[in-house]
Amino acid sequence: MSAVKTRILEAAAELIADSPDAEISTRAVCEAAGVSAPSIYHYFGDKEGLLAAAVDFAMTRFLDSKRVAAAAVHDDVADDLRAGWDNHLQFARENPGMYRLLWSPGVSRESRAAAEGHETLRMVLERGASRGQLRMSTETATRVVMAAVTGAALSTVSQPELFGDGAFAETLREAVIAAVVVSEPGMPASKRRNRANSSEPTIASTAATLQSKLGHQPTPLTEAERALMHQWLSTLADAPRA
Repeated sequence: MSAVKTRILEAAAELIADSPDAEISTRAVCEAAGVSAPSIYHYFGDKEGLLAAAVDFAMTRFLDSKRVAAAAVHDDVADDLRAGWDNHLQFARENPGMYRLLWSPGVSRESRAAAEGHETLRMVLERGASRGQLRMSTETATRVVMAAVTGAALSTVSQPELFGDGAFAETLREAVIAAVVVSEPGMPASKRRNRANSSEPTIASTAATLQSKLGHQPTPLTEAERALMHQWLSTLADAPRA
C-alpha cells in the first residue's frame, strides 16, 4: 500500500472515530491527509469506496478478535454462538461510530470486514450442522444470527437508553440460539450432550446435517444430482415447523 493511500485511510478512520454520527466529508479527509481531491478518486473511486476502505482499515483489530473467538471450538455450537455474539456486541459498544458506518447500506456492500464476518459465522454454523446441532440449513441459520446480532448491536449504539441494558442483548441472544440450535439455551454442556444423545433427530436437523456433509465428503452423485439433493435438503431443513 502506498504511503499516500495509507495517509488517506488513517485520516478518514480518525475522522470517523471522532464524528458523533460517523458522517465525514471528502474535503475534511483531504485536508487532514494533506492531499487533493483527485487522490481520493484515484485510490478509492468515490466517497463510498473511501468509507468502505477506511472501515476495513480500522476493522483489522475486530477481525483478529473474531478469528480468535471462532477458533475456540466448543462441544455445542450454542456456546460458539454465545462467544461470537458477545464479541460482536463488545466491539460495537467500544466503537459506535465505526460500527454504524460499517453497516450502512452503501458501505456494507463493499466492506471486506462485513463479508469476512459473515463467512466466519457461516463456518461456525457449518461445523454445528455437521454435528447435527442445527434446526435449519446453514445458510438460513447464518442469515438469522447475523441479522439478529447486527440489529442488537445497532440498537445498542443508536438508542442506548432503550437497548443499552446488557440483559436485553442476552435475552435476544438466547432466543435466537433457541430458534437455530437443537440444544436448549443455558443448559450445561454435559446435559446438552446427554439430551442430544437421547433425543430423536428431527427431519430438519437430519437434513441440515446431511446437507453439510454433502458439501465436504465425496459421493457417487453427479454435479446435477448434488445440486438437486442440496435443493431438497434445504427445503426440508428450512420447512416451517409446527
